[in-house]
Amino acid sequence: MLAVHYYLLFNGSDGSWNHMKTLYMEESSFSFLGNVCVEQSVIFDTLSTIRNKLKGDQPGGGIVHVVEKIHYGANGEREITVRVFGPFIVGNQFLVLGEGLQAEGMPSLDELTVDIPRIRVGQFREQFIMQPGISMECYYISRQDLYIIQS
Repeated sequence: MLAVHYYLLFNGSDGSWNHMKTLYMEESSFSFLGNVCVEQSVIFDTLSTIRNKLKGDQPGGGIVHVVEKIHYGANGEREITVRVFGPFIVGNQFLVLGEGLQAEGMPSLDELTVDIPRIRVGQFREQFIMQPGISMECYYISRQDLYIIQS
């Protein structure tokens, strides 16, 4: 689910971007820069603004996440908490590169020729609280907190 979230944010086409709404419910909340947005459509509009800023005007020159660490665990009886950490870099594809992490179809840290420290422009920390949805084995993001630290 979070792979779809990051793909749509950084690599997805504008046509598929609308599917991001389905990851949230009306009671979901999103926190960024001290502002809290509530409701699926408000969160989507806020994420669309962030997405446009990250994409920038240059083809292949946007800002993308590099997922280096993922921590997850139960949060009460029904919720799951996922914390994601890593740098922002100038690039055209989000990367999952943490030790022990390998997303299918994505390069490993050994296969990359990218000098991440040289092109790093900041760091991010993100926390997702996910709850079971209406359908069995279907989760939605009930709360998302995004923190950005510029280099």
